[in-house]
Amino acid sequence: MTLAIPVPATIAQRFAAWLAQNPVQADDGSLVTLDANAPGSLEQVLAGVTALEMAGVYRYVRDYCLELMATTATENGLLPQHAIQWSTPRIPAQAAVGNVLMTLPATAASVVVPINQTLTVDGSISWLVTAETTVASGATTSVPVQASATGATGDLAAGTSLTAVTPIAGVTAIVVDASGIAGGAAIEAVEAWRARILEAVRNPPGGGTVSDYERWTKAAGASYVNVIGQWLGAGTVGIVVAMAGRIAPTTAELAQISRYLVDDSRRVVRANIILLPATIVTQNVTLSITPDTVENRADVQAALAAYFNGLGIGDAIYHSQLEAAVASVTGVTSNLVLVPAANVSMAGNQMAALGTILWQASS
Repeated sequence: MTLAIPVPATIAQRFAAWLAQNPVQADDGSLVTLDANAPGSLEQVLAGVTALEMAGVYRYVRDYCLELMATTATENGLLPQHAIQWSTPRIPAQAAVGNVLMTLPATAASVVVPINQTLTVDGSISWLVTAETTVASGATTSVPVQASATGATGDLAAGTSLTAVTPIAGVTAIVVDASGIAGGAAIEAVEAWRARILEAVRNPPGGGTVSDYERWTKAAGASYVNVIGQWLGAGTVGIVVAMAGRIAPTTAELAQISRYLVDDSRRVVRANIILLPATIVTQNVTLSITPDTVENRADVQAALAAYFNGLGIGDAIYHSQLEAAVASVTGVTSNLVLVPAANVSMAGNQMAALGTILWQASS
């Protein structure tokens, strides 16, 4: 139940009513009734000032009470304190990580690429080598790099060519490997942070429970997690991860998450973690709708996208839920989902993603 905050006018009327019901004694012993409704009177001014101040007090108390709950606390209020209490710090902006391939011809001598060697594409942003690497003569060698700036601007597609700001003797080509450079992100969104805090409240640390592994893995940067006990037998835990946008993590992103999970401050004794990238399974959908209009098609596509975005790793696609998602569109009076024709099961390391929607004429 939400507490109704009275407006200043209501508070002023309460003030006036109280004065009317409580006359004061004058110096001559007579009783005088003060009228705060009299225009221009001192009492009316006092009523107005009191009303404005009390309205502010009401709002302050309401807002402060809301800050006491993690569900309603704000970013600039007490949400950071809730995060500290439940050991759930906000995930800072992330720099993209990945690997580049450096090629050295057989005619050139081996060269050592130092840490912090700077690479660039157009000079607007740079990528730094994160581990000293020897590029052998006549070989193509993988070199780990990290963007110098946080955010998606540091992501690069596979095959992108870079150049060394300080030339590397003999190296003839530097390109991003097949996994791409990925993982650049802005600071964690407030609602995502709140969701992790609430998860910590509802599922406090348990010495290696499913909730523990989910919490740790998401804190390391994963957006989707499926924890599978005894993945390779007793004492093993399979952790399948996918990144924001329902995509599989790159090798570099997996390594980054792995380093976080095996940190001694959270590693569970005798638990062997096997970290796995989710396999993204694209599911095309064939359906018919009535009436079949451009507007209805757009709304149905949005409804199906929302349904798939709600599926986690290992979650099955249920035919009845697909039909329900389409039927939720107000303008659609009837629909028929032809493909998939039945429920589609997913393995523990698979995650469904919406593919192409094929529209068939209504029969």
